[in-house]
Amino acid sequence: IILICSTLPYFWGESYYYQDYKVRTSLSGKLDTLVIGSSHALRSIKPTVLNEKLNTKAYNLSSPLMSMYGRYVMLEKEINRNPIKTVYLEISYNALTLDRKTLGLEGDLYVLGRFDNVFERINFFTNAFTPDEYRKVLSDIIVRSKNSFSIHNTIEQYKTFGYLSMPSNNQLLSDEEKVKNTKVLDTKIKEESLNYFDKIIKLCKNNDIRVIFVVTPVTERMILEYSNLDDIFSQYIDLAKEYNCEYYDFNLDKHRKKLYSEESSFYDNTHMSDSGAEIFSNRLTEIIEDVDRENNVSNYFLNSYTELKKIL
Repeated sequence: IILICSTLPYFWGESYYYQDYKVRTSLSGKLDTLVIGSSHALRSIKPTVLNEKLNTKAYNLSSPLMSMYGRYVMLEKEINRNPIKTVYLEISYNALTLDRKTLGLEGDLYVLGRFDNVFERINFFTNAFTPDEYRKVLSDIIVRSKNSFSIHNTIEQYKTFGYLSMPSNNQLLSDEEKVKNTKVLDTKIKEESLNYFDKIIKLCKNNDIRVIFVVTPVTERMILEYSNLDDIFSQYIDLAKEYNCEYYDFNLDKHRKKLYSEESSFYDNTHMSDSGAEIFSNRLTEIIEDVDRENNVSNYFLNSYTELKKIL
């Protein structure tokens, strides 16, 4: 009883920006399109644009540091209560090379705060966290619960359908020196992440849901800095072929330089600003519209990051 009383204010309220379960409950049975991913998707894909341009009823389920397990559980819940036809699965550069151990607790703590009943919370708690983490997680929840009385973030999702904006912050980024090929990304796909990635695809396929892999834009500096982006790109191409899914890497969009400004389209090197997300979401719908018209969109994209770096 003490534990319930200590955590109830957090779970019952809408004090924190990511607590959108009341929003999603109000939309239950009405959604036909979902966006799922980490903060890259959360800050980049606007359901309002998809709804206007593609005549969908979309919601962005993404959250910061979201593990593949978190994605799977959230998707399963919404697929079970909505007539979902399309899922946009964000798989930016580190989506499969991070696992629960490397991500840490925070991402799953966000997801835990997004469930609307105690049984789902307990199930997620026992599956997402290890016994040696229980004390830390419960302590964190109790602190957040206490803070719920003083923290009242505006739940923007009622208007944005899950998308959360970031301001432009990029005069500083535009002034940074662009240094080529000084860093290397981890390319080893983690077994845990691949396992839940596989479950996500099978969940969608078993429900006749179209799955679209999407890589959201990052800054030119980020692209130039890393030497092995083509290795990640090749891995995703292979996965798209294996699972027979569409795959669009929008960093390789031939129009990216005229679409996105380094000064205004990004919040930081890997997240878009609100104005950048508006442009990108419109570009995404243009590509999907062309695909649905059975047009060949492969000519809209470069063949590699090596090719891209030559023109940046």
